[in-house]
Amino acid sequence: MRKEYPQLNSDHEIKNELTEMGIDVFEPESASDKHLAELFEEFSHFVLHAEKEKCLEIIEDDLNNGGMSVGELQGGSDVFSIYRISFPSDDDDDHDDDGQADSNNAAIKLLNYYNQEHGLSSKTSLTVGKIKQYMLTMCDRRSRERNCRSYTSLGNLMFILQLGGPTNGQVRHIDNMVPNLQICLYMSSECPSTVVYAMDDGDGLPVTNANTLIDFWERQGKVVPGTLKEVLIRHGDTKLKSKHTKYLGWSTINLQLLCFGKLYQPVEYQLGLQTDPGTTLLAGGNEIHAGPPTKHSRMFAFAIGVPEDKEIDADDDGQNEEHVLNGDDIGKNDGEVQYSPVLFHIDFCCLLFSMLDHEYKTSDKEDSVREAKRFLVEVLVELIRDYPMNEYLLQIDQEREDVRTWLESILSRIVEGRMVDSLVEDAVQSDRILYTPDLMKRRPKKKKKKKKKPTS
Repeated sequence: MRKEYPQLNSDHEIKNELTEMGIDVFEPESASDKHLAELFEEFSHFVLHAEKEKCLEIIEDDLNNGGMSVGELQGGSDVFSIYRISFPSDDDDDHDDDGQADSNNAAIKLLNYYNQEHGLSSKTSLTVGKIKQYMLTMCDRRSRERNCRSYTSLGNLMFILQLGGPTNGQVRHIDNMVPNLQICLYMSSECPSTVVYAMDDGDGLPVTNANTLIDFWERQGKVVPGTLKEVLIRHGDTKLKSKHTKYLGWSTINLQLLCFGKLYQPVEYQLGLQTDPGTTLLAGGNEIHAGPPTKHSRMFAFAIGVPEDKEIDADDDGQNEEHVLNGDDIGKNDGEVQYSPVLFHIDFCCLLFSMLDHEYKTSDKEDSVREAKRFLVEVLVELIRDYPMNEYLLQIDQEREDVRTWLESILSRIVEGRMVDSLVEDAVQSDRILYTPDLMKRRPKKKKKKKKKPTS
């Protein structure tokens, strides 16, 4: 079951806090918006209840037969899965304006099946175009009310749904979104919203770079090894792909911490609402969030809002400034790169272990390197203890067999209440567990000694 944190007392307080965080929750206002909200409710009831078996057949057929539009998200249960059903991208769309003619895409199939049963008039049918337009209308509303940049197109459009419950909910995480906007359009009745987390800064600065991470650890009472401090500060802005691992796809340590550093901070309270069809949550920046635990079926549409230009506005708080200015991530940061605290720190350890090995090769530095590595592994164990779940194993690539096996053992011991000291030491001493596959492949293989030929 997903870990629970303190909550505010009323929807009014929750919405005010979300607004302060740069997150809007809009309900339909105009007559046309209210009509669409009714269509969303009818469509979600059709998929989740009235024609559940047929719709599940469409979903499972795509999932099990290489259809490429359906996947499963973490947070479901052994009985009830959470499906993501992606629409074709605009680049792949060879159909009419709504992209719904003769499509093999599962999301389009669901819409077409609903429309066949409810008539194809412009008033009663639900199309991709209507869903997109509703989302963009909500983006325009945000732009007007906040006097911020406009979002003129959408990307990564999908349905997210579960046919039944209960489900456990997701571990908190960050999707890499900046400078794009996260849009959640809730469709089903009494739909629990995405849970957003307000983080505790602990009377200091939020974690956004190497210096603030060190400061955060020290404010927690941790003694950060000098060798680790030195590496973090010296290489905060080092281009990692050219000097270290390309496997992680990280640009620099400081840019990764700017996006994901808040994951290290403790949760102050969680924010979630019960929503009506048509309610839309719009979140700017990289907020920590999670799919909620549920008791029943649930359905919403997700997309990213893509800004019309490369300007930085006041609501961005300077996040990912270098990327925004260069336009590198306009439309690209679509939320597919996602980290929870445990998985982020595993990758951070893999990077730092290799940097420590590279920087301090001499035998007189062995003890200080081990001390730094042990500190990092102990932080990892703390994060695992905070939220131990086997779903982590499903999110680590199969080729990273060593860390998967080690993590599985750690999780088992923590759940059983057993000591993990020996496993901590295994990770510190190993040259495989907390290293990326590309780095291990680059290591020179030990040459076998040739046997001497017998002399005659």
